[in-house]
Parts: sequence; C-alpha cells; structure tokens
Amino acid sequence: MGRIVYFSFPAHGHVNPTLPVIRELTARGEQVSYFGTSRFARAVAETGAQFCPYTARVEMPEHGPGPFAQVSTTLETLLDFCGAVLDDHLDAVRRWRPTHVMFDSFAPWGRMVAQLLGLPGVASVPSILINRAIDERYGARPGRPPEDPRLTPQWCSWFRARCHTRLLGYQLPEPLTPPQLLQTYGDLNLVYTSTLFQPLAEDFDGRRFHFVGPCCSFRPDAPPFPFERLDDRPAILISLGTVYAQRPDFLRTCMQELGGGPWQVVLATGGQVNLPGPLPRNFIVRASVPQVEILRRASAFITHGGMNSVQEALYYGVPMVLAPQAADQFWISARTAELGAGIVVDSERLHPGAIRSSVAALLSGVRYAASAARLAQSLHAAGGPGRAADAIQCSMTHTGWPAGTRQPDSEPRAQAGSLEFSKNPGREENAGALGC
Repeated sequence: MGRIVYFSFPAHGHVNPTLPVIRELTARGEQVSYFGTSRFARAVAETGAQFCPYTARVEMPEHGPGPFAQVSTTLETLLDFCGAVLDDHLDAVRRWRPTHVMFDSFAPWGRMVAQLLGLPGVASVPSILINRAIDERYGARPGRPPEDPRLTPQWCSWFRARCHTRLLGYQLPEPLTPPQLLQTYGDLNLVYTSTLFQPLAEDFDGRRFHFVGPCCSFRPDAPPFPFERLDDRPAILISLGTVYAQRPDFLRTCMQELGGGPWQVVLATGGQVNLPGPLPRNFIVRASVPQVEILRRASAFITHGGMNSVQEALYYGVPMVLAPQAADQFWISARTAELGAGIVVDSERLHPGAIRSSVAALLSGVRYAASAARLAQSLHAAGGPGRAADAIQCSMTHTGWPAGTRQPDSEPRAQAGSLEFSKNPGREENAGALGC
C-alpha cells in the first residue's frame, strides 16, 4: 500500500477530473493526502483522501483568470506558489514519509517536492499534450490573442534571475525554466482523453503517457436542478465554465438567437452575470448546473472549449458549438471541429445568426452526432478512473521506475496565452522572438 501526496492546482478544471481517480485509489486501500484550497475541502474529503490546506500564500482568484490571464503574470504567480509551498509544506511532507508524489501538470511545485525527496512523480494532465507539430497545426489561427507585451528579452532575463534567486536554497537537481513552470510532467502522466482525440498521440511515449479518458463519474458538489422541467424537446446546454463565464454579451446573444426556438435551453451563467429582462420561455437559467447530468440528456452544447467540458460532452456523444476564450481552448476546439464533432465560432466577432445557424447545423442530420458518438466510444474504451488507478498502482510495483528523472528531449511544448516555450532542459529555443 502506498502513501501518496497530491499537489493540486486549485481550480475546478484541474481538481474535478482528479476526484474520481483519488476516490478509486482510496477505495483500493491507498493512503492519499491531497493539498488544495478551502473551496475544495469537502469534495476532497468525500473521496476518502485527507484534505491538506495550502498555505495562505497560495491564493486563487474567485472569479475570472486573474493573474493567469497573461503569460508573464502566470509565470510570476507560479513561481511565487512554488516558493510558498516549498517554504511552508516541504518539511511536513518529508516527515510524512510518502512513497509517491502526485501533482497537477500546472503545479510545478509538486514535481519539485518529488525531486527533493527523491520520489517518483505522477502528473495529472487536464488538457491535451502539445508538441511543436501540434502547435503549428492549431496555433496559427485568425484573431490569435496578442503576445503579452511584458515579455521582452529584458523581462525574461530578470525572471530567470528571479527563479534562480528564489529557489537557490533548495538545490533543485536542474535549473528551473519557464517551460517547466507552464507545463510539468512526471515519470508517469495521466491524460484525461483518448488517443483518438489527442493529436499525434503516437508522438508521446506510451510507457509514460497514459490516455485514460475523462474521469467525470464522481462530482460531489453538483448543484440541484429542476430536471422535471425538461421535456421531450432537444435540450441545449450553454456554459462558459467557471473561469471564463463573465461574457454577458455572448450569453445575451445566445438568448436572443435561441429564444423561442424548437428546443429547450439550459443556461449556466457562472453566478456573476446579470441578464436583465424577461427570459425566453424555452430557457432555464441557473448560476450553476450539474453539467454531467444535463449532458446525459443534451442534444447540443455551447461551450468555451475547456478540456473538461469538451471531454464530458463527447463522453455522452454530444456535439458542440465551441467559442474558445483563451489558451488551450483554441487547440481543443480546433481538434473537436477537425474530428467532426463541433463547430467553432469567434465569440469576439459573431456574425448575426451564427449561434442559431450553428445549433441548427448540429441538429440537422446525423453528421455531427455520428462523429461525437465515435469519440464517445473511444473515451469509454480508455478506461476512466479504474484505468488511471491501475496505471498508478502498476507503476508503484515496478521497481525499475525512475525517481526524479529529467524531462526528456522529446517533451511536449507548453503554451500559455499565445507564447510557446521549449520543454528541453539545457537546450532553450526561442519563444517567438524572445529568448525565454
């Protein structure tokens, strides 16, 4: 039996897919201590894991992306979090004498703890994997967000020096680079999709990267919903997630174009959006909804293209209208459309009638539904929480599994916003025109 410490990136899109996996591990007798912020305490406790609160210096924005809206502030915040976790939790974790360290791929401090304790590291990867070829395929898109203007060569030099100074006392086995902050992999990596959905899946080492499909079978914090109001009309769910929901203009457009149509629409506003005026009679509006349960009944989904939302929809064979807002949502949306299971729209420059015509296209004939059903089959076959737990437990008993290994030269590339960084330690490539 193992003693696992898990370091989360404390945001819903990162925590939610881990809960069924942690629940499966504890049911099998593994001891798990799970670091997170207080908003996730109850959900973590209900998996059977021990909830461990992060130091108060790991503070996440309650609404919107906050400092994670730009690459430079993302890097600065992640570095601050790394220092805070090592300062305030490393000694306690060492005293617990864990056998393994798990961490979110956006929580580089978890890998650092594994390295410093000489323990194997397991990464939870809540997005698709990205390498150069994948970025080139999906990265060049019209209307791509502008690069962070702070990312000058001078800023990059300053930030490298800051990384070195902040973590010097911990004597990490390799120098910290921006790519390792933006995307951190372990000796074993769990990716919550299928090889069919993952672009160029054959480029990634199957011994290290396990595609386990979406893990959405356990969601203890699902809000109540009046399911009795759903009838036999096609159901459409609209949600922009928990971070990018503050788009009243887009939501109002959806209401105007879908109001009075031959479908029933469930709209999740994210809790902070005011939609004045009378609601269309075919709309049910709530701050939040039990997304998985509604997707079981839905015929179409209008979404921001976040990884969890897309994988949950495809798991139930639901085609989508995708309105990506930031970062990996553009890649995920493009991949969904490429596989025939969705239509991508530009939420910043919507043509009149674009939402209504896209929904009508999804529901006319079987083209999109058939593609979504094919993806659903691949996601079900991937195995979910049971397959993830199998991979973890198998790696625990594999005596040849290396602890604290370096990131290999074939690592995927990572991107936040519009700036790419090489993942190769000791061989930095230019990020755009910047020597980051």
